[in-house]
Amino acid sequence: MTLKASFASVLRALRSKRNITQRDFADTTSRTYLSKLELGKSSITLDKLDQVSRRLELSPLTLLTLTLSEETGKPPSELVSKLQLEIAGLQQEEGLPGLRMIPEMGHQVRRLPRRARSYHELNCMQAELAFVD
Repeated sequence: MTLKASFASVLRALRSKRNITQRDFADTTSRTYLSKLELGKSSITLDKLDQVSRRLELSPLTLLTLTLSEETGKPPSELVSKLQLEIAGLQQEEGLPGLRMIPEMGHQVRRLPRRARSYHELNCMQAELAFVD
């Protein structure tokens, strides 16, 4: 199975489980594009991944983890553990040149602007990476 096919499978399953129709994505993306994603005929951009995950009320990291789990046959928990180890290793090495690592939750809490406190943003725990000049 290809990565596109794995993403398509995950997207269809999540949309079905949550009883969300392709029309319900109208504010997010066109039905044609969504159909192509679900058929594995189109690749998703990072911007669209963010929009689709918001519509599904999930983190983009969750969609990517489920996709990689489908692709590799490894459980999502194993993939998340590997991710945590890799990020911890980068933090010990002081990140990457030109990349600033945002401290993990508990070290520093950033309050979201009042208008940005959606279900998606309140229920996602993600490492945020930002390029610095």
